[in-house]
Amino acid sequence: MCVRQRRDGARADVLELPAGTLEPGESAQAAADRELAEECGLAVAEWAELGGFWAAPAYSTEWVTVLAGTVSGAATGELDEDEEIVVVRVAVAEALAARGRRVRGSARAVDGGEWRQWTWISRTCGSRRGS
Repeated sequence: MCVRQRRDGARADVLELPAGTLEPGESAQAAADRELAEECGLAVAEWAELGGFWAAPAYSTEWVTVLAGTVSGAATGELDEDEEIVVVRVAVAEALAARGRRVRGSARAVDGGEWRQWTWISRTCGSRRGS
């Protein structure tokens, strides 16, 4: 699943992966569970960490952790007061066809009959990852 929401920096609605920021003391997996429930109403039984990257290392201390998991069912959560999100189901073929075009977004994929969900969680760090 993807979410469409207004992003002031883009001055437009943007199609993106469900994502969020770590709460104090929260693990990336717990944050991914919370954000996916809040934004999409979905649950994942187990997340796999795919890696991470600096969001904008020239001027930001935001580290992004990328996770993937198999959707296991529905979940409930509440959006933040300032969020207006539309959930968008994007087919893998559609996402792959969009490569090379100016499209902001990503996709959910079918793999062996199971839905795989990708998400990202960010945290503000010191000068190094994990600081």
